[in-house]
Amino acid sequence: MEQKLYVLLGDVVQSRRISDREDFQNRVEETCKKINALYAEDMYADFKILKGIDEIGGVLSGMSSAYGIIATISEELHPNSMRFALVFDYIDTAIETRNVTKMDGSAFHKASDMLHRLKSSKLIFDMSVGDTTIDTAIAGQVNLILLLKRNWSARQHQVVREYERTKNQSAVAENLGITQQAVSKILNRSMWKEIKTIEENLSLVLRNYHQASGTGCR
Repeated sequence: MEQKLYVLLGDVVQSRRISDREDFQNRVEETCKKINALYAEDMYADFKILKGIDEIGGVLSGMSSAYGIIATISEELHPNSMRFALVFDYIDTAIETRNVTKMDGSAFHKASDMLHRLKSSKLIFDMSVGDTTIDTAIAGQVNLILLLKRNWSARQHQVVREYERTKNQSAVAENLGITQQAVSKILNRSMWKEIKTIEENLSLVLRNYHQASGTGCR
């Protein structure tokens, strides 16, 4: 039996430089659990570690939540980072198990090849869903967002994360022991509002494309 589904693989950038590998593995495992809970409705096979601490993967029934998953993983693993590949193609091995560690097929091979090519570039994401225009447009947006976020300082990450949790600049200032004016400046310098708008538009495109194409399964 074979079936076309969305395979999303993530590969840790410069994993050999991670000093406390056991602690990082625990973080990756907890991140996978969070993703599987948050996006359970879109999950065909839960995200799991595939190769030591170097690679994770999951299988989605659609791509509407793909960026949300990537963004969540990137945030949870910061300051470490991952590169990602999304492929819509056939899975022909152990598909009935819904266990990503046992599955195989052209979707996994293509995604692995993409990750290998990304290692020789400074880009973070690539995709192949059978529509070159969509692939190019969405991959461009995702890379733009992730590259902008990669340049944030530790303080910018901290402030943005706290603001997204509280939705209140005064609360962020009190929680972090800084002024509200400092919070406002950090949000502005990080271009948080602009990035958030791009992310929302991207999520809308992904949802609409999935509905229009009718790909995946439920």
